[in-house]
Amino acid sequence: MASYLRYILAAIALLDSIVAQVPANISDYKNITSPSGVTLRYKETGKEGVCETTKGVNSYSGYIDIAPDVHSFFWFFESRKDPANDPITLWLDGTKGTYSLTGLFQELGPCNVTENLETRLNPYSWNEVSNLLFISAPIGAGFSYSKQGEGSIDPKTGKFMSDSEAPVAGRFHIDDPTITYTTNASAVTAYNVLQGFYSALPQLDSKVKSKVFNLWTSSYGGHYGPTFFKYFSDQNKRIKDGKAEGIELKMNTLGIGNGEIDLYIQTPSEPEFAVNNTYKVKAINDTQYANSKAAIGECQTKLKACNAADRRTSAGQLTCHQASSFCHGKVQRGFYEEKNPFDIRQPSGEIPPADYFKDYLNKAEVQRAIGVNQNYTLSNKVINEAFETTGDRAYPDAIKDLQILLDAGVRVALYYGDATWLSNWFGGEAVSLAVNYTGAEAFRAAKYKPFRVNGVEHGKVRQSGNFSFLVLKEAGLWSGFDQPKASLEMFKRTITNVPLADGAV
Repeated sequence: MASYLRYILAAIALLDSIVAQVPANISDYKNITSPSGVTLRYKETGKEGVCETTKGVNSYSGYIDIAPDVHSFFWFFESRKDPANDPITLWLDGTKGTYSLTGLFQELGPCNVTENLETRLNPYSWNEVSNLLFISAPIGAGFSYSKQGEGSIDPKTGKFMSDSEAPVAGRFHIDDPTITYTTNASAVTAYNVLQGFYSALPQLDSKVKSKVFNLWTSSYGGHYGPTFFKYFSDQNKRIKDGKAEGIELKMNTLGIGNGEIDLYIQTPSEPEFAVNNTYKVKAINDTQYANSKAAIGECQTKLKACNAADRRTSAGQLTCHQASSFCHGKVQRGFYEEKNPFDIRQPSGEIPPADYFKDYLNKAEVQRAIGVNQNYTLSNKVINEAFETTGDRAYPDAIKDLQILLDAGVRVALYYGDATWLSNWFGGEAVSLAVNYTGAEAFRAAKYKPFRVNGVEHGKVRQSGNFSFLVLKEAGLWSGFDQPKASLEMFKRTITNVPLADGAV
């Protein structure tokens, strides 16, 4: 298994204590059955005093049931300023079954969780300028589930154990071993969930009128974002052409933070950033650097084989899995011994910000208020490994989809913290320069300009037309945590089509 995956799962094992209780079933949902037949079960969390407590700002959470075995957890927050006319932004945490709801509580949502497991308002929440929708994806991540059972989770395998196998620790999602996990397959489910939400929205919150839609994500969202947005756009066109039923959206912006978009392009940056980064931190020794550099050629050869393989077959998926495993195992080897991949300024093993929200979400009163009867866990190891098994990480689709979206006029914003080694800005810049769309020549010729907020420089940006690449100063993987004010301003300028460099129209 890749070094990266081992690090993630080991870190989560240290953080993820599961409260030994079976959550109460929810008997007081409000229910909506949409015209499309989707059921939405929800609680009015604002009225419960949970998270978004700004006066007059409504919020709702619960489940979007699109099928008997597909129950997607959602949390929707109105815009603090103009919910009727502001767009809806879907935020997807960029992981494969891990860290669901991190963006909400640690970066850009209306509240943060304190050490004493209480919430405080986030003045830099992105619902200052947009309605915000969070969903736990894929199904099985966070509070989303297909089937549930009372039992426990095997800490080694991540598999559900029934009450006949182990003492009952709570109620959890039961993974289906027959499901194949890929970004393309996940896009279909996410679209159906999104359509279910929009079809129920007039009854859920009649104030919200805008059909302008943004999709923002991070990290592995470099895979999710382009593929999801393209799939959503394709379905939009089918609706417009009368070939499908559904709600047509006005596709506006795609934002990707610290995105892992293309392994072939980004992998060579990993040893380079480890020794030549902004902070002059040497994270690997000379021997490790030489070994990592030497492995890049074979890594890229294996990635080319993945690109040529038929990924619909198990043999093709195995080829891609082997490519991904080799690249991460050989090129990344050694980094994790000394430094934190999420923030090169931090020692290994420390993962700021603290995950207080996981214990907060396992409080009985919070679970009742947000409408869940399932224990919250930071990680679904089974889903994470299922994505690895299909070789999804090595697939080259995302950069191709970015090209198509840019040519279609979608505004695309790539942003990277300058302190994260994982999906670092060296590789992000290489991706931005490699996207071969019609405006590529002008983008490559554009010079970096300072990114300023209220006269203070927070980074540098290259932008041409509908494409921007931003490097945020003093920020790790969770840019919204490290630079909340600058992140909000970046988001605001992007969704309102204002140049990032200076905010001028």
